[in-house]
Amino acid sequence: MPPRPITGLARSRNRVPARRWGPLPHAPDPPRLRFRWPTAVLLALSLSALATGGVHAAWRDDHAVLRVGFLTTAGVGYDALRLEPFRAYLESWLPLPVELVALASYAALVDAQVTDRVQYAIHSATSYVTAAEACDCVEPLALPAAFDGARGFHAILVTRADGAIATLADAEGARLAVAGEDSVAGRLVPMKLLAREGIDPEVYFSTIVETAGPEAAVTALFTGVADVAAAWSSPTGQNFGVLAAMVGDGVLGTGQVRSVWASPLIPFGPHAVRSDVPEELKVQLAAALTQMATASPEALDAVDRSTIGGGGFVAVADGDYAVIEALMAPPAPPEPTAPAEPAEPAGPAAPDAPAAEEGSAFSPRPD
Repeated sequence: MPPRPITGLARSRNRVPARRWGPLPHAPDPPRLRFRWPTAVLLALSLSALATGGVHAAWRDDHAVLRVGFLTTAGVGYDALRLEPFRAYLESWLPLPVELVALASYAALVDAQVTDRVQYAIHSATSYVTAAEACDCVEPLALPAAFDGARGFHAILVTRADGAIATLADAEGARLAVAGEDSVAGRLVPMKLLAREGIDPEVYFSTIVETAGPEAAVTALFTGVADVAAAWSSPTGQNFGVLAAMVGDGVLGTGQVRSVWASPLIPFGPHAVRSDVPEELKVQLAAALTQMATASPEALDAVDRSTIGGGGFVAVADGDYAVIEALMAPPAPPEPTAPAEPAEPAGPAAPDAPAAEEGSAFSPRPD
């Protein structure tokens, strides 16, 4: 997921006390109704409670603590200390201790959750989909929203506003600047989506110029290295993203670039748990996340520091990541074609007749 700067938005810590309701003055006591549950219903409820309690008890026997996996970027000790307010906040909502587990890569994070070495993971969008497809055993709790309420971002292709490339069609044969192979918005999303739209970037563009990141890709437009750059932006195009950051830093002027292509909304990565976590813990965790912005701004700042934070956590569904699933799915194999009808024999071919070439230049390109 793209880097998101720390925000220092003030958040209210005042909480409205719960209102206590009592009986109305001088109200007569309601009549007591006698109702007998059928024996079969009571038995079914008892068996259901015993079964559920047994599952939860078995889970608790195997999990003395809830382990929360996260990607370490600045060293295990530093990151664990930074996340301590978040860990303590989660623990205050739960009937069991919470432990942080640092992982060196998203691949390691996925493996740890799939193998139940962590039960809760702070995912990127792609690592969540990878985990869900690996075991069908994880589900999202909530995702962090941006300070303007946005739930994700768009990958975009931009060109110089004063250049000749005004549309994607104009960019055929141009030089495309992208970020490294691990960049979601700066490479993975545009390359995959363009391919699904029938445009093979390796063929459509004359050169793929690899840069250090989306900002470097945009800079390449003005140094004569590239004609088109892969970047990312907020849904409005102004609130956050590479272009907004560059304008804010004074290295790019407003109106110096134009967008010639944009992806669908790419959701921010969710916080997700294993599906076998007891339901009441899932409910408590989801409530803790969605109430964090007002209940504990310190915890939100700790866990959302690497994002465009400030919007708190919002509800999420597995279907919100369908666009990522489509991006990561292997391309569909071509439909088999019916064998050609055998031609009637027409005598021996001329000795100097050239053989037909496979994959000639006249093969149609899928659109």
